[in-house]
Amino acid sequence: MARTTIAMAIVFVVLAGGMWAYSRANPPPEVNDQGTATVYVLDVTATDVQRLDVTTADGSTAFQRTEPIGWTFAGSGDSADLSTVNSVVNRLARLRSSAKVLDNATDLSPYGLAPPVVTATLTMKDGAVHRVLVGNETVNQAAYYAIVEGTTQLHTINTILVGDLGKLITEPPVPTPTPETSASPTASPTPQATGTPEPTAGIPVPSGSTE
Repeated sequence: MARTTIAMAIVFVVLAGGMWAYSRANPPPEVNDQGTATVYVLDVTATDVQRLDVTTADGSTAFQRTEPIGWTFAGSGDSADLSTVNSVVNRLARLRSSAKVLDNATDLSPYGLAPPVVTATLTMKDGAVHRVLVGNETVNQAAYYAIVEGTTQLHTINTILVGDLGKLITEPPVPTPTPETSASPTASPTPQATGTPEPTAGIPVPSGSTE
């Protein structure tokens, strides 16, 4: 009886270990707010992004990753605001689809993608390049059309990200300056006491005259 119990325990442990290993290798799909599996327009590792280039109708800008942590403006080498650039890079690297429009988009002109309105290019540390093309707003102005260059799947993406891409050019992410510590105020000299001066020693004080 004891041997049977031990054998069953061993089998249970082996099965549990196998299920754990399988779940690690095959994680369940992420679910969005609508309860459906999340679809990504682009899915790369954000920490492997070495450079970000953005081009819009307002101009272009680029940022270069610096080690161990940080971002600089690629042209000048000046520091860029870490949280702002990281936020955009993280969302671009794992770019969520609001909805899939077409599996095989051949004519991109109706969507404002020939040429694109916004181009965001991620250059990875290994030299790979991923270029996200953003077109017009949808009719209800709830999203923008987007496609990854070299693919045929057309999606719509969040409007906030598109706005933040534009702000990288119109509102350059310069770090907020640290306020300087003001110097301690100089102590004011202690005012001298005023009043009738006392007689100085050794000097006679004249007496008043009498009638």
